[in-house]
Amino acid sequence: MTEIKIGGRQIPLFYSTYEMIAIQQEIGCTAFQLRDQVFGIVQEDEDDPMSIRMEVVSDPAKTKKLGTLIRILGNAGLEQNGETGDLTDKWVLRSMKPSMIMAYAIAAMAEITEGNRIEQTTPAEDQGPVDVILEEENAKKAPGN
Repeated sequence: MTEIKIGGRQIPLFYSTYEMIAIQQEIGCTAFQLRDQVFGIVQEDEDDPMSIRMEVVSDPAKTKKLGTLIRILGNAGLEQNGETGDLTDKWVLRSMKPSMIMAYAIAAMAEITEGNRIEQTTPAEDQGPVDVILEEENAKKAPGN
């Protein structure tokens, strides 16, 4: 769980399918559309990965959506920790330091990325029975053999 500090409070962020639905309903986009709709990520030069900028700081509509996103993820994190999810959009936006908007956006992106990771159902070391003959055939076909 990612944590951010807003208004003197440590706010844990949490993302699951429940929050995905809230984002779709309240912000009006999917989690994958947050890149454009909230963060406003723009890559100036396709060949230069360092030419990326985020418009969330300069676009009031995106900043407002970021506040809603943080409220959704923050209330979920508080509830996951057994606390009351009492954040409001107004409190979040009023408590966010303007100089920290980019940091809040990056923390929210990190939590959503973590929440979207695919869970492995079988431990890596226990992938089930191994077909020894197939493995030998593949080894023979490998370059250098």
